Amino acid sequence: MSRKYSNHHSRDTIGQFLNPENGYRGALERKGVQPKNHMKDNLKEIRLAEMRNRQKKDEEARPSKPLYKLPQFQNVEARLYEPATGKENSPRKYSNDDDDDSPQFLSKGQSQQRREELAREKRAIRDQFERKMEDERQYAEQVDLSRKAAVPRSNELAVLKGPSNSDFISRNRVQAITMLPKNKRDDSEEFKHEEFGRVPKYLEERKQQWQDQEDEKQRRRPDPNCPPGMILMPESERLNTLEVLQQSHEEAMHQMRKLPFVIETPTMRKKQEYLEGKLREIEHAIGIFSKPKVYVALDR
Repeated sequence: MSRKYSNHHSRDTIGQFLNPENGYRGALERKGVQPKNHMKDNLKEIRLAEMRNRQKKDEEARPSKPLYKLPQFQNVEARLYEPATGKENSPRKYSNDDDDDSPQFLSKGQSQQRREELAREKRAIRDQFERKMEDERQYAEQVDLSRKAAVPRSNELAVLKGPSNSDFISRNRVQAITMLPKNKRDDSEEFKHEEFGRVPKYLEERKQQWQDQEDEKQRRRPDPNCPPGMILMPESERLNTLEVLQQSHEEAMHQMRKLPFVIETPTMRKKQEYLEGKLREIEHAIGIFSKPKVYVALDR
């Protein structure tokens, strides 16, 4: 047992001597894992930090873009940058005595007084802003010489033009002599629209509707020529029956043409007699249903 352990130990020692692992990274490479290159990552982070610092310096060196202002407020300074002057903007000390070492605290009514001072300041700022807006509005409403003159007011006097020495009678006489006659309108050609002389479509539809209603009344009205116990067959049913009879007649004639010219057997004679009787019945029925009115029994 000791010999086997010594041989195994000697083989591991010789293998490490021939192929050193070079620490933890060497062990990872022997396993097929690519270790992380920290030096490369550190250089990359350093370059990114340098680039960010360079961009920050460029932005600080670049002149700032001026804030947008309306044209009428281009030369008006903001109150935010005015120097703090006066008693209202001076620092206040809320204490009972002048000793700096004594504890400072608010006396009764100081908070209400401070709120009133802030309200007065806001009111003054608002009044100043309204005055400036009113001045700009009056400046914008000044008279522009390139535009039309304003409508005169009620207290303004109109300047009347002096009397004219023109001879209107002579002018009218000359105008009447030189005036050309007006073009007479040709009344023979009257305007005619596209539907001129045609019956409107809605009237034609109304006439057709009235005609259909009248036909329906006539059809529903009892026929005076109808025999008792009979009824008039509808026109559609009569035409359908006539068409079926005509088809039966054609079929019977087709079978008759198939018979021989000389008929000697009893079977062929019976068939001939049957077809001839059938043709006579069909022709009689066709004659009946060809009439404009066909009456049928009520029990049908």
